[in-house]
Amino acid sequence: MDGRSPNERRTPRWFLLLVVFTVTAALGLTLGILGLTSSDQRRAALPAPAAPPSAGPRAETAVEPPGAVPRLKDHAELARLLDRRAAAFRDRDRDAFLATVDPRSPAFRDAQAKVFDNAAAVPFSSWEYEVVEADPFPLGDARRAVLGGTATATARVDLVYRVADFDTAPVRGAQYLTFVSRDGAWYLAADGDGDASGLHGAVQPWDLGPVHVLRTDIGIVLGVGDRVAELPLYQKDIETAVADVGKVWGDRWPGKAVVVVPADQAQMARMLGAEPQQYARIAAVTTGERGASADDAAADRVIVNPDAFRELGAIERRVVMTHEITHVASRAFTRNWTPTWLSEGFADYVGYLDAGQSVRSAAPELRRDVLAGKVPQSLPTDEQFATTHEALPQAYEMGWLACRLIAERWGQEKLVAFYRAAGTDGPGGGAPDQKARLAAAFADVLGTTPEEFTGAWIAYVTTQVR
Repeated sequence: MDGRSPNERRTPRWFLLLVVFTVTAALGLTLGILGLTSSDQRRAALPAPAAPPSAGPRAETAVEPPGAVPRLKDHAELARLLDRRAAAFRDRDRDAFLATVDPRSPAFRDAQAKVFDNAAAVPFSSWEYEVVEADPFPLGDARRAVLGGTATATARVDLVYRVADFDTAPVRGAQYLTFVSRDGAWYLAADGDGDASGLHGAVQPWDLGPVHVLRTDIGIVLGVGDRVAELPLYQKDIETAVADVGKVWGDRWPGKAVVVVPADQAQMARMLGAEPQQYARIAAVTTGERGASADDAAADRVIVNPDAFRELGAIERRVVMTHEITHVASRAFTRNWTPTWLSEGFADYVGYLDAGQSVRSAAPELRRDVLAGKVPQSLPTDEQFATTHEALPQAYEMGWLACRLIAERWGQEKLVAFYRAAGTDGPGGGAPDQKARLAAAFADVLGTTPEEFTGAWIAYVTTQVR
């Protein structure tokens, strides 16, 4: 007996560990739980966009920042080859696309044919390649001998694309490619030779298998694998979540979402550059660039763990999807200095708003601690949101209750205004000190101080969880 009434359905905390990747334009990813990370750097149990635990360098998929990587002046022949390849893809000319692939690399050619076919149903408005770095990794003599040809070259090449009607900013994914010249022409010969140097290309949905598409005006689902019958459920989740988020956040975001549904947890991990077990307790992640403009936020991706999602009931699915799409909506005001307790707590606040969950059922770990005399004395730090932190559930619960307190005492509109104020640029557009920016938001929006709020929050937590 835990004291819950029979009609209270506890929402398992594992599915609320909703990671959001804050992506940088540099190599490697960081997995930053947008509540699990405080900065736009790679920290993550994988490396790619965003945050806590790290698994070594990996290529990222990110919203392209203004004035990002310029095309190199050299390697002009490779650039022309890639231009032909991009044009063939946009024109859906399979023969022309495969004509850019080394004819003496049959296995790679077959793999590229599958990638081309897998992406057939995805509505792209743009597809380009940009040479970013020449010779990012070496080719050994043995590999060169296998390739043959008169010359070889390697390059980091970024795939830059947009999904029609949903991406108002490009999505960029790094690839580490090998080229070979034979008979007076250059060809693409491989995309995995950089692995030996720790340089792994970003994995796109069409790299995993045929992509099935289901779309409406406010959401598009890109599903990989043979569970096509499940896609309408995700579409329904999107529609409900977009409406729920709009009621709180307003219309200062595109009001659309792109949701990627891999075939299984292992494929999800591949897309994020991590080991599958790392996401056993994660139901969904959001990739994006903190501080992107409101329009650019539409290039975010919500990537779900289908294995975990299948364990959820309708209410839990709604909470998860609403939480993630809250991150999409608030991206423009989520900065490197936004405290994780606020970004994750706000997403939980919106997610739980209409879920019918009591504090006792939604914050069981924190309740257990408080009843045992372990009352928190400060708001959770960014470090407490690391995926490996033993008290991660409590960090989420504390952040949620902080935002819930603001909404109850000052009003929901003030909570939204506080979030936006906390994400405001410093003087001259620079990054402010986190503590100073937060103190200013407390004073300007709520008329209080961080110390006064923390004291009120401690008392609130103590009374609410009992």
